[in-house]
Amino acid sequence: MCGGLKKKRILFLVVSNLIVLIAAAHLSGGLAAQTSANAAKDQEAQIEKGRIAVGQTCATCHAGILRMAQAQKQNQEQWKDTIYSMIGRGAEILPDEIEPISAFLAATSARKEPANAQATETAGGGRGGRGEQQTAGGDGRAILQRTCQQCHDLPTAQNKLPSEDWTAVIAKMMGYGARLTPTDQQKLTEYLNGLAK
Repeated sequence: MCGGLKKKRILFLVVSNLIVLIAAAHLSGGLAAQTSANAAKDQEAQIEKGRIAVGQTCATCHAGILRMAQAQKQNQEQWKDTIYSMIGRGAEILPDEIEPISAFLAATSARKEPANAQATETAGGGRGGRGEQQTAGGDGRAILQRTCQQCHDLPTAQNKLPSEDWTAVIAKMMGYGARLTPTDQQKLTEYLNGLAK
């Protein structure tokens, strides 16, 4: 009789422990899902805050900021580097806006991603700049439309201060991230200089 009672107790303890383990696993799965949902909401809130900050801060100088973000295809860390560079140039971005702005720009960069990444590399879309093959034979106007209009509307892209030289303007834009081969730079300069005549 004593041996049967002992077996029942052991069986009860095994079943009880199994129930506790199953409940703990179920609870932790629910907590993980809750944490994931909260993280997604926090990310959405961060991106929305960044969208507002970009509209208030970045768009004052960069009218085509969304086109530029989609063209740049940078991740959040790369956008932070760009933001710090802009702060160094005088952009009035508050410290608590850096994360949201970089999150928004990274999310915007991720949209309209080409389906074939290899085609992008062939077309010169990688960080190494445009390939000569894509732009070979292109005229200045095509280069202006393809490259400059990623960030500027056409009238703005064709204007400069009277004291500025197009070569210097193009070099400045290259510093901001414009991707042009030396051949493209020459053709674009010739085309823009021809507009003034």
